[in-house]
Amino acid sequence: MKQKKILVIDDEELIIRSLSKLLEKNGYTVFVAKNGQDALVMVEEERFDLIIADIRMPGMNGVEAMHSINESLEKQNIKNTPVIFITGYADEKIEKMAEAFNPLAYIYKPFDISELVEKVKNTLG
Repeated sequence: MKQKKILVIDDEELIIRSLSKLLEKNGYTVFVAKNGQDALVMVEEERFDLIIADIRMPGMNGVEAMHSINESLEKQNIKNTPVIFITGYADEKIEKMAEAFNPLAYIYKPFDISELVEKVKNTLG
């Protein structure tokens, strides 16, 4: 069976390391982008089964990144990739914008990483 590929977009090193380690331990291939621009480049080169994106990042936030990623996928005639948003704050305006992507989940920081892995397993198998 083909390993599922997950793109993690986050600028926090601790979250990147913890998530990557746990997801890889559960049999997923993990790619990391520390900002929206890097994520956009990666999506143009690779197909992902799931994207986990932090909403608050310097430069391009997670919602803006997903908007650009989905535009890029559309141009390539690829259906949108499922997304789980991670957020450390509840900004109603940004959450409303994020809802347009029909996220599988919102995970609020601080969060239990094993809980997030469980959501990933439920989504990808």
